[in-house]
Formats: sequence, structure tokens, C-alpha cells
Amino acid sequence: MIEIRGLGKDFQRAGESVVHALRTVDVTVERGEFFVLLGPSGSGKTTLLRCVAGLAVPDRGEIVLDGVTVYSREKRILVPPERRGLGMVFQSYAIWPHMTIFENVALPLTQKRPRLGKAEIRDRVSRALALVGLEGMERRPTPLLSGGQQQRVALARSLATEPVVLLMDEPLSNLDARLREEVRKEIRSLAARLDITILYVTHDQMEAMELADRIAVMHEGDILQQGSPEDLYCRPADPRVAQFFGSTNWIDGRTHGSDAVDTIVGPLAVPASDNRAAGESVVVGVRPEDVELTPDGQGEPVQENSFRGRVVSNVFLGDHRVYTVEVGEHVLLVRTLASVLVGGTVGVRIPREKACVFRARSRDELPPVGGS
Repeated sequence: MIEIRGLGKDFQRAGESVVHALRTVDVTVERGEFFVLLGPSGSGKTTLLRCVAGLAVPDRGEIVLDGVTVYSREKRILVPPERRGLGMVFQSYAIWPHMTIFENVALPLTQKRPRLGKAEIRDRVSRALALVGLEGMERRPTPLLSGGQQQRVALARSLATEPVVLLMDEPLSNLDARLREEVRKEIRSLAARLDITILYVTHDQMEAMELADRIAVMHEGDILQQGSPEDLYCRPADPRVAQFFGSTNWIDGRTHGSDAVDTIVGPLAVPASDNRAAGESVVVGVRPEDVELTPDGQGEPVQENSFRGRVVSNVFLGDHRVYTVEVGEHVLLVRTLASVLVGGTVGVRIPREKACVFRARSRDELPPVGGS
């Protein structure tokens, strides 16, 4: 449905160096797929969306929509936005305050070529408003709407054009947390019912995981990794991907064969890799919920990847607890349901299959947890 091949976009101001907003991006979105572009501010995700929409012109590469090339530098093809068959929901909603709900949703239909009849415009608007739960509110002035209702109007306006692809640029960022969660569920349900292809931009990893069939994690104009939410969370190919999807314990070490790492907490057995030579400097990433605690930490550890630790702090968060545990001179975060005493000695175990090993030099490039 959407094929992006070798796409690049550069920006340069007078007297300044070139900024590569998009380097060489390749993405394929299947028909009916909910595909999310995820990354911190400045990663290139909105620039990529705007290139697909035709609102920004790339400097190289190709964009193909539903088998039709809409941009190609080499072939000198540039299809204007209004002829790409796309719908778009902007971050700001772009709702006209002097118009009613009906007039806002009908606006792009009145500009459509060839012209649509009044009866068809009315039917399309009614169907679109029913899809987003605003039926019967056609004549309501938009200044009287809540933020969530304005978002639904913007979504209905895009759906009324019957697009082949729906583009959404951080559409929930202006809503409060409770409303954001509610509208997320509505968008996912609507996408499933309509079997529509969606390309969605967000910097919120939880939003991406709840909505997406697949996610592309972007960083400084590149795509670090693409895959399902589970793949990216459990099997990150880059430490920046692991860090972006939440808290991670980082443990420095040096490889000892293809399936072992000597670390600052002790020897760790890790998943084997043919690309890992002995003596490499590496960093091992382990999610807090993957670290196992046992209350009795006395005696010598007998299980693989088991150590003794001391509980430094305990934070109760309702459905789980977060512990800070010292293992030697290293501190680990542990997320668990288990109840252990602060100051007590515990057994700490890191399952082999939960350890992700990365080259140590990549660790310096880690973004803040959760991005920005």
C-alpha cells in the first residue's frame, strides 16, 4: 500500500551546515496495516509523514501509494497532495471555529474535483460523523466542543473523503491522559472496522504499542528498527530502541566466548551469537520486570546468573513494586509483585534468555528514557 524507498530530505539555512532530516529511509506499509512512526522530537518522523502527504518535497528516493508512484526524483514525478487520495489528521486538529461540525467535515468534499452533489456530500458527512460517534450534532458550533470532540471532527473530516490511506500526526498530544486513552481505543477500533491503512506519528511509546501492528523507531533521520511492539520491546536490535521503550538496567562487561559475559555483577550466561568474539567490550540490557528476586539471599547462589543483593528502597505502585537493589557496587531496578524488606538480603537472578547484549560503544548514543 505504501512503499518508501531510499527517501532523503535535507534542510540548510544560510551559513549553517546541512541537517539530514531523513537520511535513506525504506518503509513498506501493508494494506489495512496500522503502522506507527515512533521517535523523539527531531527524529524525522513528521518530516517523513509530510513527504508521504505531499506537504514536503524530498530530495531523493521514491514514494509509491497503492501501486502509483507519487514521488520520484529520478523519474521527475511529483503528484500534488490533493491527488494522492490521502486523509490527514493534524496535531492541531485544524478545526474552523466559525463553522459548524457539518461545515468542517464537508469542507474538503466541497473542494473535491469532480464536484460532488449536495446529497452525496450530506450522506458522506453523516456516515463519517456516525463512525466517530457524533451523529445528530451536525449543527453544533465547534467552539462549544471539548478537545476529544474536536479530535473526532478532525477524524471524521478525513474519513469523509474516503481516503486510501489515513495519515495522523500526533493527533492525541493535546488531550489529557484520561481522554487520550479513551480516544486511542476508539481509533484502534475504528481502524479495525474500516480495514483502513494508517500511518501514524507519535513520540509516546505506550501509545505506539497500544495502536500499532508494526512500529518503526526513528532516530536522527534513520530507522533504527521495525517490527511488532513485542519484537521491539523484547528483542531490541539497538540499545536506543531498548531505552526508548522504557526502563532498562545496563550492565557493563566483556565477552567470554559467544554465550558468556564477565560483568561488574559477576559472570552472566547470555544468548549465543556467532557475531560475538571473546574479549569485546559490551553492555548487557535487562528489563526491571525480568530480574527475579527471592527473599532468602543467604548461602552461595546455585542457579545460573544468580547473585546476592541488598534491597535499598521499595516503591509501591499498586499492581507492582519497584525495588532498588545493590548487587556488589552496581544498582539494579527490579519491578515485581514480590514483597521483600528494605535492608534485607535477597537472591537476584537474571534469566539468560532475557539478557540483551550490545556493543559498548553504542551505549553513549542512548536517548533519555521515553524520548522527548
